[in-house]
Amino acid sequence: MQEWVKQLKAGDHTAYRKLYDDYARPMYNLCLRMTGNEADAHDVLQDGFVRIYEKIGQLKQVEMLPAWVKKVFVTTSLQFMKSRKSLRFEEIDQQPGMFNLQEESSLLEELENEQLIAYIQDSIPKLADRYRIVFTLHAMENMSHEEIAKELNIVAGTSRSQYLRAKQKLLEIIKKNKDHGRQTERIYTGITQ
Repeated sequence: MQEWVKQLKAGDHTAYRKLYDDYARPMYNLCLRMTGNEADAHDVLQDGFVRIYEKIGQLKQVEMLPAWVKKVFVTTSLQFMKSRKSLRFEEIDQQPGMFNLQEESSLLEELENEQLIAYIQDSIPKLADRYRIVFTLHAMENMSHEEIAKELNIVAGTSRSQYLRAKQKLLEIIKKNKDHGRQTERIYTGITQ
């Protein structure tokens, strides 16, 4: 990896093509979960790779490349969302928590793991921006509520409440789709160049 990063820092186009090939699909999926639609995800993907090209010299530890790439795309996605949409986060005390753990448990028991994952993936784009972003960062990108709070300039309690509300909304969407026997639209995972 050290030689590869050295080539990237030197501006080697073959090294950049490998970087794109290795990271485009997972970063596109991250961008899609963050933005909620394909067109915006493609824009953010492009912007993220431009930022990587411009800032690769700032990477100090070679072994941190995967984490650094992910951080660039999270930051690029958040900046995009802040510039295009008004992100408002409810403070923790504005609404009491409504999460029903028994309802979640019964749904988990009813659905096969793969089926549940498909329902969740299909339902994430239907969440409000504030819920989708916090859910994606915490549940799918393994960021702590403290890290999310720092990125979004909110308090950690607000991140926690938004996450719980996101789970509740996902549960409602999944139950509605499951009960009505409707198949939800699959998330597009293809990358166009």
